[in-house]
Amino acid sequence: MAGVLGLQYQECFAIATADILATVALESEDRVPGANDACIDIPTNTQGIPIEQYKENLTKIITHEYIVAHNPKILLVTPPPIDEIRITELDLALGHPQATRQAAVSAAYSETARKVAAEIPGVVLIDLQKAILDKAISLTADFDSSGPPLGYPGGKRGALEQLLPDGLHMSGEAYKVLFDIVKPHIGPFPEKKGVFPDWRVLNPGTL
Repeated sequence: MAGVLGLQYQECFAIATADILATVALESEDRVPGANDACIDIPTNTQGIPIEQYKENLTKIITHEYIVAHNPKILLVTPPPIDEIRITELDLALGHPQATRQAAVSAAYSETARKVAAEIPGVVLIDLQKAILDKAISLTADFDSSGPPLGYPGGKRGALEQLLPDGLHMSGEAYKVLFDIVKPHIGPFPEKKGVFPDWRVLNPGTL
């Protein structure tokens, strides 16, 4: 399911249950949303939803009859970590009274995703939060494990500066981390043709 800017899981659920899912065969599904759901409820930002609702929405999507009917391999990806230090800088500059996201809150939503993956048989957990943090730690020469985690208030950004440039969205290097942990769980790809004709079929004569 392609991501759409700013959506929460309850909005994704409405899209995911559209009629198209009843007719399009699915070989595999990956589920990544969560960062928007974990927003802090403040007057200038209302994207967040309670963590209990996040878990319920996530479970509904994964176990929905339209999804289960295709018997897909479901990869449940945790939200990435948050660099609260950078997010705070940018959010205050935008006029928010505080950061719209907090690293500890985001971590709690990632833990909820882990629990959902453990509770639903056949779901494969892709722990993106841990993978990116591990990568950031490995690239931060002076990281002190006795201090605050990277990106937390009172700590330092470390290599999260290059992995999460704005504190939230992943860089190309971070997407490489995601690819590396997803790759073992995908393929081999079927030889059969896709649902829709190849563009060359629709445009005969094209080199």
